[in-house]
Amino acid sequence: MAALDPPGRTARATGGRRTSRRLAALALAAGVAMALPPASGSAASAASLPQAPDDDLKKKYAKLKAESEKLSKEYRGELVTLEAAKKAAERAGADAARVDREYDAARADVARLASTSYMTGRLDVIPIISSAEPGAAVHDAAVIEHISRNNGRRLENLKTLTAKAEQSNETARKKLDAVEKEIKDLKSQRTRVTKLLAKYKPQVTQTQAPTGGGGSGRPDGASGTKSPIVGNSMTSRMRNVLVEIDGKFGPFPTIGCARPGDPQDHGSGTACDFMESTGGGMPSASAQAHGDNVAQYLIGNASRLGLKYIIWKQRIYDFRSSGGWRQMEDRGSITANHYDHIHVSVL
Repeated sequence: MAALDPPGRTARATGGRRTSRRLAALALAAGVAMALPPASGSAASAASLPQAPDDDLKKKYAKLKAESEKLSKEYRGELVTLEAAKKAAERAGADAARVDREYDAARADVARLASTSYMTGRLDVIPIISSAEPGAAVHDAAVIEHISRNNGRRLENLKTLTAKAEQSNETARKKLDAVEKEIKDLKSQRTRVTKLLAKYKPQVTQTQAPTGGGGSGRPDGASGTKSPIVGNSMTSRMRNVLVEIDGKFGPFPTIGCARPGDPQDHGSGTACDFMESTGGGMPSASAQAHGDNVAQYLIGNASRLGLKYIIWKQRIYDFRSSGGWRQMEDRGSITANHYDHIHVSVL
């Protein structure tokens, strides 16, 4: 307290200033404590604070993750819409956890200030010197006003973090609901998918020379009469699809199939990409129309060809689900979003 007392004050004046400062600090501490949300673990916190991802969200995600992994094995892998929903839920959960940690740290900081005020009658501040009176501390009212402003900012920040934490947790819940909905939809098709999988047994990959194309119309950048094939190793079922599509709609600038080391269908020889443009550029209107025709032909012949799913223009048509195009999340580029090629996976 001496640092705040100008020299020359009497003991009585000093004692009076200490009393007024202690009362002011206690009043401020009471105000801070009233403004704080309930502490974690209190009876009131369950109603006023967002639940941490370590509780219901984390448990729900673990349950759905186990279900999805089991379903992926049963349905012969790569349930793209389900995997995308799971990744979105993971990101939302991580964001919610981060915001909750920021909230806890901010709340603990404000609570510490309130506790310090109550126990000592003063807050953690440095002397504020008046420019008009060098070497002399400002009056108590100015000090308390400064502290109030400082803690007001902390409380506002805490309120902002509270709202942000609630929003993050709500987003995570919605993402998990999407995963749950996708799982239910896939399960509802179990009888049909079981028959489909029984009809189309797993196959091993084979290597064969590229085949010629034909038909009318060409994607951007196509030349000659044959489509270049990158990764020319695939199952016989995928080969049949390639030959049929290339013969009817080719040549394509490139058809990309096997990718050694890929954990999904390109790695197992059960997928090919039919390019509609080159260099990662957006296809022209005519090339997009060509791709639409290819996609529609694949949908109409999916059962005969043994297709698992196709992806085109940031949409997926999974023949193991209840059907129809489903929008996919933005992956950041024309190629990653499948605007320049039709991805085809077979069973």
